Amino acid sequence: MAASGPAERAGDTSRPIFAWLCIVIAVLEGFDLQVAGVVAPRVAASMHLGADALGLFFSASTFGLLFGALAGGWAADRLGRIPVLAGSVFAFGVASVLNGLASTGPELILARFATGLGLGGALPNLIALTSENARPGRQKRAVAYLYCGVPIGGMLVSLAGAFFGDAWRLLFFAGGIVPVAVGIALWALGKRGTSGVIARPVQEIGAIAALFHERRAVPTILVWTSFCATLIVLYLVLNWLPLLLSGMGFSAKQALFAQLAFNGGGFLACLLTAPLLDSPRAWIIALGAFLAVPILLYAMSLVAVPVTGIALALLLGGAILTTQSFLYAMAPTIYPVGTGGTGTGAAVAWGRIGSIAGPLYGTALLSGNAAERDVLAGLVPIALVAGVSAVALALRLRGQLDQVATL
Repeated sequence: MAASGPAERAGDTSRPIFAWLCIVIAVLEGFDLQVAGVVAPRVAASMHLGADALGLFFSASTFGLLFGALAGGWAADRLGRIPVLAGSVFAFGVASVLNGLASTGPELILARFATGLGLGGALPNLIALTSENARPGRQKRAVAYLYCGVPIGGMLVSLAGAFFGDAWRLLFFAGGIVPVAVGIALWALGKRGTSGVIARPVQEIGAIAALFHERRAVPTILVWTSFCATLIVLYLVLNWLPLLLSGMGFSAKQALFAQLAFNGGGFLACLLTAPLLDSPRAWIIALGAFLAVPILLYAMSLVAVPVTGIALALLLGGAILTTQSFLYAMAPTIYPVGTGGTGTGAAVAWGRIGSIAGPLYGTALLSGNAAERDVLAGLVPIALVAGVSAVALALRLRGQLDQVATL
């Protein structure tokens, strides 16, 4: 592996501002990623969308995310993380406003695709920046703490959905105006000089070499597989959970509480497990989540009492989002410094294939007259694939991850 060159650094005054902006971006990502599921019942009624159109509505942003993640990670490794991150955040803010202005189903789906492009460009760079600027030996917990912002955003959009009622367009406006402001602030910070922050890559090697050379092929394939399978499960649950629970006899308020519990469980689990991810025993976290997710999915498919369903949603959110947090934390450390954007972007892109497939899988099952309970039970085999891959990745890299990024 080529030797690392000097990193681009400034003083220390802007570093706390930059850190808080990154946390805000993570919250905004969580808000915008889950807004479609929250507004879906109202959008369907307002625009007369059927199950097929709803599936496209759910998948459009994640399809854009696939391309955005590939392009954004690659560009930031060559042009600098902060300009690409600032532009991506600004772009998904503008696109979110366009969601609120859409007057037809096709316009809304196109605006969701554009939102995904911006989100995709932001996510891998946000993760790579956080990992590259963390203290040595604390890279993975730093990314996991950052990821805690995503379920916070999910809780905020669920509460906003309950508060605004049928005024679903306001959620898109709120999820757009704030990112525009944050993108401008981040751009200004970058122009002034990001104190103490590694803002540019310190080495450049080809994408294929970064992903597959020097014993990185197997970890790369494992992280791709687990990302893809995990996001099939996560995005089907995020997008379809309110509708599925309504079909299982939950009231609208009970379905909202279940979604809040899902995100709340994810936040707490990510927060509690973050300090453990830098340990050689991090594989135990992956194993615990691997065992819990399929069991909880099957239990959710059998639930008849709303209180039990809400409790299971809390645990399920903790298990699924812990797996996702684990993967985000591991991905940047597999690759050489300066190629974290490319490596993480490729992993996120593979995950987005899963996030596209998840809602469409739910659509296919429901269109084939499957019961809502069968949709949750049908995720169990996919959850098993995600878990096996995550545990294999952790065991493969045990004791090596802190050294790989500095070779």
